[in-house]
Amino acid sequence: MANSCSTGSCGTNQNKDFERMIKDAQIQETLAKIKNKVVVLSGKGGVGKSTVAASIAVSLALEGYQVGLMDVDVHGPSIPNLFGLTEARPGLTPAEKLVPLKVLPNLKVMSIGFLLQSRKDALIWRGPLKIGLIEQFIYDVEWENLDYLIVDCPPGTGDEPLTIFQLMKDAQAVLVTTPQNVSVIDVEKSVTFCEKMGIKITGVIENMATLTCPECRKSIRIFPGKGGEKIAKEFNLKLIASLPLSHRLIEAADAGKLHKEVKELSMFKPVIEAIIEESKKRQFKLDKRIVKIAIPLDKDGKPSAHFGHAPKFAFITADRDKKVIVSKEELTPPPHEPNVIPQWLAENKADIVLTGGIGPKAEAILNNNKIAAIKGISGEDIEKIVIDYLNDNLKTQENMCDH
Repeated sequence: MANSCSTGSCGTNQNKDFERMIKDAQIQETLAKIKNKVVVLSGKGGVGKSTVAASIAVSLALEGYQVGLMDVDVHGPSIPNLFGLTEARPGLTPAEKLVPLKVLPNLKVMSIGFLLQSRKDALIWRGPLKIGLIEQFIYDVEWENLDYLIVDCPPGTGDEPLTIFQLMKDAQAVLVTTPQNVSVIDVEKSVTFCEKMGIKITGVIENMATLTCPECRKSIRIFPGKGGEKIAKEFNLKLIASLPLSHRLIEAADAGKLHKEVKELSMFKPVIEAIIEESKKRQFKLDKRIVKIAIPLDKDGKPSAHFGHAPKFAFITADRDKKVIVSKEELTPPPHEPNVIPQWLAENKADIVLTGGIGPKAEAILNNNKIAAIKGISGEDIEKIVIDYLNDNLKTQENMCDH
């Protein structure tokens, strides 16, 4: 049979298909080395999203995690300014991959700002070029093994966040808003965008919620409205934090020293805890359909805030596919001694522990036994708590017991 292609374009198309296949494989190979992806986004500009993303990255690094920060705000990259890296340029590996810049020994950063001749240069790019750059920032950057990759997206729901979520289907999203209604309207679009993309929203951050008066030291709400609370309530999301407007943090960011303002970064503790908690849920997400969930109970049979001192444990077997409870029993744990109860739960084949509070050592033992510990649960109906967990509607608060 004669070749029906007389123009020679078939070979070209085959080459392009092959190149695309190789690139996709390189992207997936890189992403496989990154345990957790966190995308920081907002429907509105000017809400402090880049400062929040950078602060999350620094805070996680200070906790000892290996962290990468990827700035995909092509038209307005802010990350280089926040770390004093406006004149810095990435190096190249022998394999000609870009080497991200180090802010801390365990924090690497990559931004389009590092590739511009001048920070005043404007990129006038359409979608395909932006998509290509984002892909390159994944497969062509030497990220190595990371615990967390924080992605700073530009405002809105355009090419950049769309591309990120198409490539990182296992990412978690953190939404940033300010109290005003004008911000809420735009951020609501980001919520529905995440829902349509099938991305789990870890929670909402209300930024610039208050200001401490330098004279009287009183906390003042500088904007009208309660945007974060409104969005969280409307979409059944968690309001992770209402952050104050910190002059010290702003001054540090303007001076390119955000990563050195450790004391002010402590305000991000609830944000970091929420991200880590969501990451642990995913880390121990079970492939099996039938799971055993353990809940510590107080003397009245209600969920206990004190994991190690609970007189009883409810063991609930549940069907994750049908999202129903199959059976329930109560067992008496051994006497409270260090390390004993976590090991007892492992011996009783628990997959998940839902508790009001738990200490870090006990949680570590559970994790080592491949048991997920979800802390900060509240409520009196243990069956409702389990059903909420199965439907991904479980709301948590601060750890009620951390010793």
